[in-house]
Amino acid sequence: MYVKTKRGCIIVKTRKQGNAIVLTVPTKFNIEPDQEFVAIKGEMGSITYVPKVKNIFKEAMDNDEDLRFEDDFKEDNKLVGREEV
Repeated sequence: MYVKTKRGCIIVKTRKQGNAIVLTVPTKFNIEPDQEFVAIKGEMGSITYVPKVKNIFKEAMDNDEDLRFEDDFKEDNKLVGREEV
């Protein structure tokens, strides 16, 4: 359950579901079902939910991939005259 205030904020109310306390996400937030979030409890009781993103470094290690940048530029050792100024 949620209520929209005059200032445009949305107030949600916690409810008990099994052994958990649940906060309802309003439909107007367009959050897909089964989307994962990282929950952070801040000072003074604030709660922040951040969408969980994949860890490209862990994926690279799991797939034995190298994330180092490689370019196709040829090394140019020819000096023109002002490079070492």
